[in-house]
Parts: sequence; structure tokens; C-alpha cells
Amino acid sequence: MNIREDPFENKWEQIRAQSMIWWSLITDDDLKKVEQAPIKRDKYAMLLRTKYGYSREYARAEISKRITDLEANPPSNELMRASLDRQSRAKIPKVRKNRTKNSSL
Repeated sequence: MNIREDPFENKWEQIRAQSMIWWSLITDDDLKKVEQAPIKRDKYAMLLRTKYGYSREYARAEISKRITDLEANPPSNELMRASLDRQSRAKIPKVRKNRTKNSSL
């Protein structure tokens, strides 16, 4: 299947907007990693396997089920915008700077 024909790739923005609603353990950082992957569906399935312990087949079935649901009941533009806005405003944890020891001590 050509990537352009993959329903997952074609519906990625909708999937991304709904993901944190569908699965509470998925974070915005997880979704950014999926977005950067060459084949998003495979990375997303691996994410579900890692976070929830799903088998490969079960993860793929869940993804297919969600895509079918999106095709039957697409979220409104307002809902998509609100969901993506929430994700962009989510707190990003601060990274602690490594402290170097003072060599004069």
C-alpha cells in the first residue's frame, strides 16, 4: 500500500487530535515522535504496544477500528482545533541543567 493511500496517513491530523482522548497514557511527546516517523502507523502501533502491552495484532485492530470510527463520525473542526490547542498548551517538563562541580573545591 502506498503511504499516500494509507487511511492512517490521510487522517493523521484527526488521529493526533483524538489520541489523548482515546488513550490516556499517550502524551504530546509520544505524538511528536509518531509524527516524525517515516511510517506513522507502525510507530503508533509500537506506541500502543509499549504503553498498553497490546499484541501487534490487537494494536493494529484498535488503530483500524479508530480509523473506521473517524470515517463514520469525523470530529468537527472546532473539536479538532480545541484538542490540538490543548496539546500545544500542555506543560512541557523543564529539563534540569547538569551542574558541574567547581574544580577549585
